[in-house]
Amino acid sequence: MPNTRRVQVRAENPSGACGKLDHMTIDELKARAVGDEFDGTCPACGKFHVSRAEIEKIEREKVIDSESFKAMKAEAEASE
Repeated sequence: MPNTRRVQVRAENPSGACGKLDHMTIDELKARAVGDEFDGTCPACGKFHVSRAEIEKIEREKVIDSESFKAMKAEAEASE
């Protein structure tokens, strides 16, 4: 009888929405990717991060201080 023992494998999907994923640099995403083709956008925010310092700056920034929030607020106030 052939060996029917199953091997357990753990895999991560940096592009998936299952589970909590923090900001990741392009190099970190590439290290987790399988194959040469991968999505280099950050799973947390959809931007490209070159360095860990850039991510730390984003994490220190308050949402109301971000450029995207200011643009959204100005657009909402203009339509009133």
